[in-house]
Amino acid sequence: MARDFFDVTQGALERLNKSERSLFDYVVKNMDTVKDFSIQRFAAERYLSTTTIFRFAQKLGFTGYSDFINSLLVTEHHHHTLKVPSVLHDKVYADEYLKNVIEAVRVMPGEKVARALEVLARKPNAYILCGTHANELGRYCEKLFLAIGCRAYFPEVDYQLTAMMDMLDDDDLLVVLSYSGEERELIQTIEHIFLGKRPFLLSLTRADNNTVQNMSDINFYVFADEIELNGINLTSQVAMLIILELLIYKTLDAKSVSPS
Repeated sequence: MARDFFDVTQGALERLNKSERSLFDYVVKNMDTVKDFSIQRFAAERYLSTTTIFRFAQKLGFTGYSDFINSLLVTEHHHHTLKVPSVLHDKVYADEYLKNVIEAVRVMPGEKVARALEVLARKPNAYILCGTHANELGRYCEKLFLAIGCRAYFPEVDYQLTAMMDMLDDDDLLVVLSYSGEERELIQTIEHIFLGKRPFLLSLTRADNNTVQNMSDINFYVFADEIELNGINLTSQVAMLIILELLIYKTLDAKSVSPS
């Protein structure tokens, strides 16, 4: 019986070397296409040998390539078939909800965390952009950055956004929170900013390849079941919030142990 991809790989990430970790990220971000790859196609896509791909699958905890692919099929299908009403009566959804949050934290690459902490340590001006329906997250994010001594600004209306684009400088930090990573207005705003300035861009998006992710200096990816109910987007933003909090808490912890 095929097993959930993240359940199988839970204990393997710490054993992966840098190239294997990059390959793992590729699988997560492209699960919807990798699930249809033969081992020859996968090897060709990554310019690797089929032996390397087979050993990678085994290192993740699978018996072989077929076991690996079957796990992707089960995981990708399950992700797209969960529905929010089940949370009212089905423990499965609650378990999946918690697993999404745990996975987002567990797969945070150490080198990306270290680089993000280096940026935060210099207390840059932090400008925050959020996807649609994420104003509450943006406001809280603003408070988090203020707490570590950054000047933080979250524009909630058009004239504030215009003012922000005028204030941004190359030394600043631009934080973009967008689950889909494909919201047109958000992407256009980033493109407009990049025409004149190039702040450091830290983003949080879903795991698959998306435009915001590809524009970023650092991207942390999260997992959630995309939910819309009565025309309102209810996709969970908890994983984004937790990653932001962890980065801020790590920054505060580093300050508390640094020599005075």
